[in-house]
Amino acid sequence: MSDDRHQVLALDVAPDDANAVAAQVRSFLRRRRLAVPHPDAVDPTPHNTSTPRSPLPADLIGPGFTAKPHDSGRPGHDPLWDFISVHVPHDEDHRIWFLGDTTGPSDCRSCGTPFEDEPFWAAFNDWLEGPEPTLTCGNCAGTALTGDQDTSGSIVVSSVGIVTSGGCRDLIPELLGALRTDFGGRWCWVAYHP
Repeated sequence: MSDDRHQVLALDVAPDDANAVAAQVRSFLRRRRLAVPHPDAVDPTPHNTSTPRSPLPADLIGPGFTAKPHDSGRPGHDPLWDFISVHVPHDEDHRIWFLGDTTGPSDCRSCGTPFEDEPFWAAFNDWLEGPEPTLTCGNCAGTALTGDQDTSGSIVVSSVGIVTSGGCRDLIPELLGALRTDFGGRWCWVAYHP
């Protein structure tokens, strides 16, 4: 089992509403059988808490997904490695979700061009202090909110996250679709590779 994670993040939840929304998301995931409670399921090494490496309670990946976690059919695979959890960072400093050591600017959702470092990081710093900014692509001139760009290898600010184990990459499109269509709100994905 690795420390890799996949982070599906709510972009439109105020910090004061995070705990209530997290409870609704957890119920939604369980009703849809995307998550199944299990007493031994944990995220063993969460990275955006005040006490890193302290396990957080989680659920197991449920049978409601049509895709399956990577290696789930391999002999000796432990289903406890395939977890899903809903996480609310405990303070503002931990609302930052990022790729890891190689975190860089997002790519333009329209044309795939990476945003230039200086304007991207200036916009991100503004986001830490206030509302989510927009980014305009220097290549195609497409403009969108920062979280609506391709954030998979980048960084976002979010008060509620759904975290899955690293082997669940193939489940992310289905999870994003269910959240965006049936739960509602704006959601994005950021991988985590320490």
